[in-house]
Amino acid sequence: MSIPRHVVDEVRARTDIVQVIGQTVTLRRAGTSHVGLCPFHNEKSGSFNVVPSKQIFHCFGCGAGGDVFTFLQKTRGVSFVDAVKECAAAVGVTIEERKLTPQEEAKLARRKDLHGTCEAACRWYETTLLVGKEGAPGREYLAHRGVSLDTAKKYRLGFAPEGWNNLETHLKREGVDADLLFRAGLVKRNEDRGTTYDVFRGRLLFPILDDRGRPVAFGGRVLPGAPKDAPKYLNSPGTDIYEKSKVLYGLSYARNAVQRKDRLIVVEGYFDAVSLWQAGFEEAVAPCGTALTADQLEVVRRLTTKVIALFDTDEAGINAAMRALDLFLAAGIEAKRLDLPGAKDPDEFIQRNGAAAFEERLAKTEPLLELVIRRTLDRHGASAEGRGRAVDALVPTFRKLTGTTRDLTVRRAAGWLGTPEEELQRAVGRPAGDAPRTPAPARWAPDKDLAHLLWLVVHYPTEVRSAFAEVDPAVVSDREEVLGAIARLLGAEPLADVLAWSEVDAPHLARVLASAAANADLYRIEAALPAAKAILSRLQLRTIEARILTINREIHHCETTGDKSSYVSLVRELAGLQARAVSLKMSVNRRAGVVA
Repeated sequence: MSIPRHVVDEVRARTDIVQVIGQTVTLRRAGTSHVGLCPFHNEKSGSFNVVPSKQIFHCFGCGAGGDVFTFLQKTRGVSFVDAVKECAAAVGVTIEERKLTPQEEAKLARRKDLHGTCEAACRWYETTLLVGKEGAPGREYLAHRGVSLDTAKKYRLGFAPEGWNNLETHLKREGVDADLLFRAGLVKRNEDRGTTYDVFRGRLLFPILDDRGRPVAFGGRVLPGAPKDAPKYLNSPGTDIYEKSKVLYGLSYARNAVQRKDRLIVVEGYFDAVSLWQAGFEEAVAPCGTALTADQLEVVRRLTTKVIALFDTDEAGINAAMRALDLFLAAGIEAKRLDLPGAKDPDEFIQRNGAAAFEERLAKTEPLLELVIRRTLDRHGASAEGRGRAVDALVPTFRKLTGTTRDLTVRRAAGWLGTPEEELQRAVGRPAGDAPRTPAPARWAPDKDLAHLLWLVVHYPTEVRSAFAEVDPAVVSDREEVLGAIARLLGAEPLADVLAWSEVDAPHLARVLASAAANADLYRIEAALPAAKAILSRLQLRTIEARILTINREIHHCETTGDKSSYVSLVRELAGLQARAVSLKMSVNRRAGVVA
C-alpha cells in the first residue's frame, strides 16, 4: 500500500511523538528535548533523545534515529504502512485503503479475527463472573482472596463455568467461526471421540493483554474443590497473536506507574500482580506461566532498569531467582530481591499484613547478585577452599557480561566473596571463544565545519538558505548524499522525510542529521546566517588553498620540462586564486569568533 506523502506528513504533524515513544521508553524533560534509556542498546545513563520540535528521536550512544514511524517499525516490527495507519487512527486521520492482494487480505483477516475472537471471549468471561448465575463460585473465590469487584473489573477478570461447551456455544451464536476458536486456543478437539470442548472450565480467568491493551490469551486458576490432578494454572497456547515469552501479565496496567516510580516489581503469579495493584503498588507484573525471558526483560529495560524480583520464598522460588540473575545482568537491569517473612508470596503477605507493611519491606531489598553469591557460599562453605569453589561456580555468570557492566559486577562481587578484585578479574578473564574482533569499518563522519553547517541547515534552513546561493556545491562536500540532504532541507522538505530517505540510502548521514537535530544549543537564530557564511568561506578557502598547492607543483613541472604554454596559463590561474584566497581570509577573519 502506498500512502500519499501529504497524508504521511499530516499524520506525523498531528502525532505526539513524545506520547507515543513514552509508552515504551520512560522519558524525562531536558530542555527542549526528552531523554531516556535507549531501547535499541544497553546503557546505564540515558543518551536517547526525543525532539518534539523536529518530530524525531536520536540516540547519541548507538546512533539509532528517525521519526515516530521509524520508532514503531523498530520496536514493534510493523511495516511503515502499518505504523502510519496506527498513528493515523489515533489522531483521526482517514487513510484510503488500496485493494489488498488475496494473500494480504487473508493474513490481515486472520489476525483481526483472532483479536476479535479473544475480545468476544473476554467479554463473555467477564459478564459471567460479574453478573452471571454461573459466576457465583468465581465471585466467592475472589471475596475469599480479598479481591474486590472493582479490581476484577479493572483487570477484566472472568470466570469459565463448568461444562464442556459453554464458551463455544455462546461464540458460535455470536457468529464466530469454529476454526477461530481452535486457532485462538479457546477450544480443543477430542480426536478419539470426535467431539470438542472448552479449554477453560471451572476456572477464574486472567486475560493477558498485548501492548495495545487487547486480550490475546488467558490464564485460568482452578478453584478449591477441583480434582487433585487438575493443574493449578492453565494457560493459553501460543497463537498467531500471542507469544508468552514476549508478554508480561499486567504491563498495560503497570506502565504509567513504572514510569512514574522508575521501578518495576516482578512477581510469579497473576494473583500476586492483581493483589499488589489493589494495594496501591501498580507497578507489578508477572510472567505468563513461564520463567522470565530475555525478550520480556528487553521490554522492561525500555521502561526502567530498576527491578524488584519477588520470587516465592520456598526453595523453588530461590532457585528461580538465581536462574534469573544471568538474564538481568545481560539486560543491564539492576535487579533486587525482597524477602517476605512469614508469607509464601506477595499476595499472602498483603492479605496478612497490609500495604504499609509491604512498603516497609520494599526499603529492605537486597541485590539479587548478593543473594546468589551468598547462596553459592552457603553451598561451598566459607573456608578458603570453599570460596575458591564459589568463585569457580560464579565465573561463568560473570563471563556473560561485557564492558563496564562486567567490571562493576566483578568489583561488587569481589567484596561479597572476600576475594581481591584483581584476582577475581583474572579468574574471569576473557570469555571462552571470545576472540578479539576485527574492528568494524569506520563510519563516515563530517569534519567540524561540515558538522556545524549541517546543524545550521537542520535547525535554520530558511535563515541560512541565502548563504548557499553563490557557492559551488563541490566546495561543501564531495558526497552526493550530503549535498542531496542539504538541498532537500533548504527546499523546506521535513527533516523526518530526509531522515527516512537517508536511512535507506545513507545511514551514516542519517545518524549525523539526527544527532544534529537532537543537539539544540549550538547557535542562536541571529547567529545562524553569519555562522553559515563564515563556514562556507572557510570551506571555499580550503578548496582554493588545495588548488594553489596543486598549481605550484604543476608550475614546477612546466619549468622542468619547458612547457611555456601551460606555464603561462597556470601562472594566471594562480594569481587569480591567490587574490581570491586573500579576500576569503579577510572575510574569515572578520567573522572570527562566530563559529564555536
